[in-house]
Amino acid sequence: GEGYMTLYDVADDINLTFGKFRQQFGVVNRWHKHGLDQVDFPLALRQIFGSGGLNQTGLSLDWLMPPAGDASQQLTFQVTDGSNSRLFGDNARNRPSLLARYKNYRDLSKDTYLECGLTGLVGWNNEWDIQGGTVQNSSEMTTVLGADLSVLWEPAEKMRYRNVEWRNEAYWLNKELLAPDGSGSDTIKAWGMYSYLQTKISRTADIGIRGDFYVPDTKSYANLTSPLSLSPLAVTSDNPYLWQVSPYITWWQSPFVKFRAEYDYSNGKGIENPEHVIWLQVIFSAGPHKHERY
Repeated sequence: GEGYMTLYDVADDINLTFGKFRQQFGVVNRWHKHGLDQVDFPLALRQIFGSGGLNQTGLSLDWLMPPAGDASQQLTFQVTDGSNSRLFGDNARNRPSLLARYKNYRDLSKDTYLECGLTGLVGWNNEWDIQGGTVQNSSEMTTVLGADLSVLWEPAEKMRYRNVEWRNEAYWLNKELLAPDGSGSDTIKAWGMYSYLQTKISRTADIGIRGDFYVPDTKSYANLTSPLSLSPLAVTSDNPYLWQVSPYITWWQSPFVKFRAEYDYSNGKGIENPEHVIWLQVIFSAGPHKHERY
């Protein structure tokens, strides 16, 4: 969950947010689950940050920078408590994590816009459980980098009936640690991405398809019993990967109620068996206006 307050214009074109909030890593991590264009968050986001994404407590500064030519640009800087268990589960000293994001937005034509961004997150872990029951202390850094690109075509004269949206994000993880088998310092590297294409076919219906891809690291000690499992950041099999394809259709009965049908097929190597999932989803809201993505 979230609980935060935003103070607008604390300085020229700067907003300050404090509390517990979904962090601005890329685009969709900031969205609530009910605001997604698909049933669940992208595969790589869930594998790297956990099923709920990156949601921590702290401060956020958002600066609407001066325009760069015809483009608007924004810089976000966040300091949070480093409590994400997937990334900072061994952060016994409670050192804060730092996030920075740059976003660039420009109109390509009267009907088309382009948005791109770069994000970086750093944090630390310091307490490591080693096989044999010992605990060692060593400050090790975790880094996650991201890049995103979105394009929307929406003809001004038919914006309620037609559009095409293409959204992409990539994630790269570098996690330093002390190996639980006692072999010393090591690094886990994992990466993933998603891409989806969605189009409005009527005023109340959208169809789309999303593709996901994720590559964990290979470590011989990944399955050792420990308070915090290394999976799914690392597994024991060689050259592992996981991919998923998800076609879907969404029907808006009203601005307050939507129905979605989605089929997920996932497969890979060294991670899990092929999986077929059919989702039927209903989302409704109450209040004076439609709930936003965040």
